[in-house]
Amino acid sequence: MADRFDVAVVGSGFAGSILARALASAGRRVALVERARHPRFALGESSTPLAAIALERLAHAHDMPDLLDLASYGRWLRRHPELRRGLKRGFTFYPHRAGEPYANGPRNEARLLVAASPDDEVADSHWLRADVDAELVRRAVAVGVDYRDRTELREAEISAAGVRLRGSREGDPLSIASEFVVDATGGADFLARHLELPSRLDRVPFASRLVAAHFEGVRPFAEVAAAAGAELPSGPYPDDLAAVHHLTDLGWLYALRFDHGVTSAGFVVDSARATRLGFDFDAGDPAGTWHRLLERYPSLRGQFAGAGPRGAIAVTPRLQRRLGAAAGPRWALLPHSFAFFDPLFSTGIAWSLLGVERLAALLADGLPDVAGLRAYETLLADEAEHLQALLASAYRRFEDFGAFTSVALVYFAAASFNEVRQRLLPPPEGLPSWAWDGFLGARDPLLQRLARDAATAGPDSSRSIRDAIAPRNVAGLADPARHNLYPVDLDELVRYAGLLGMTAAEMTAALPRLRGRTSRRVVAG
Repeated sequence: MADRFDVAVVGSGFAGSILARALASAGRRVALVERARHPRFALGESSTPLAAIALERLAHAHDMPDLLDLASYGRWLRRHPELRRGLKRGFTFYPHRAGEPYANGPRNEARLLVAASPDDEVADSHWLRADVDAELVRRAVAVGVDYRDRTELREAEISAAGVRLRGSREGDPLSIASEFVVDATGGADFLARHLELPSRLDRVPFASRLVAAHFEGVRPFAEVAAAAGAELPSGPYPDDLAAVHHLTDLGWLYALRFDHGVTSAGFVVDSARATRLGFDFDAGDPAGTWHRLLERYPSLRGQFAGAGPRGAIAVTPRLQRRLGAAAGPRWALLPHSFAFFDPLFSTGIAWSLLGVERLAALLADGLPDVAGLRAYETLLADEAEHLQALLASAYRRFEDFGAFTSVALVYFAAASFNEVRQRLLPPPEGLPSWAWDGFLGARDPLLQRLARDAATAGPDSSRSIRDAIAPRNVAGLADPARHNLYPVDLDELVRYAGLLGMTAAEMTAALPRLRGRTSRRVVAG
């Protein structure tokens, strides 16, 4: 195998594999290096409409029609049934109190559902990463990417002359020379360690750990709640066909249901709350920690009664990471190698794909110039700051569902506004594509302020949050008449067309461009 390349990508998750493939399709010599072997277990499974838009742009820009298929549940199911997935119609939230069963009344005060699609055909998906990542590596190899798995890299030398990576593959020495290297390893911190990049973790105002696994035999929570007497007024989609969030005094639990009967579930435990409440998060006993968490919340215990993990229950070190640099003359980090805060709101896949789009453009024709890399790094830093502010606001409100809902509606207002802009309007002047616009409004002064200040909203603040998000609220959010149940509503989009600089007639005519037909999704996550 050749040992000299234009670009070396370290890490073969979906982002690394798509980037390597895009560059190889552009005629670049690309090495893709992986420590493990596919198929392998990975988290980061829940996609969103903004991720679907990025997949579609990548599909068209780099002749990767399979990515277009992955952007829509209906197309995925028809064209790639062998790749396992789950139907995601929206975002579901429930609050829990320690020692008490979940309760909800006819006004739906303890439940929030926000639709991300009007039907299953155009819905998002939960990605079974073992299947998806392996398939994307296979497709990268098919277009000429030099893939090397089971490879342990121990040295990375980066100089003005180029990059040299050294290590071993199944015990044999390995040396790879390239003009440029991209770190797609996420939390493995490959380049951070070798370049001694400065950490900015001290600026992150919250800390958490995750205990998680894939489980069989998990009951739908709506069934458990209804059996215990909770009222569940009819919503815009079945509650459990979503990214389901259970908010507690210790943090929150997610549940993602796959079509083949497996549920990915994980409890994100806030370290400060665990200490304050005397909860023993025993990293040496993941299964015991998981069961003690469930015992604290009777309805969650009922949902997982009789369920069993497929494989071991895993526990992570601190989830949060944030570095002080993202790019240099011969290297760059993809977003999740640069910063990660929390899986809340499912931002990971979309942000990673934006990084892929940007680096694919910068590296397509040769070494990127200094200005391009500086723009890439600055934008990632702005986005990290924006995401951190939003998630810090959410962390402060886990125990106050009314106030947490205000934070969530800021996220949904930002996501839906930016989705519709990207569907219907050209990129702002001076940007080569929407990929270079700030993720979730990271460079929008109003959305920046809302992300930072959302935690100050009180439990009776439906009017204040409605007024605050009004300039970006194209989806009719924060309407008390909805009782926390938000469907896709095209009438609302037409009504608020002026927020996008369009007339109602122009919006009505443009509706078929919302993912291909008039009834395409409008509210985004």
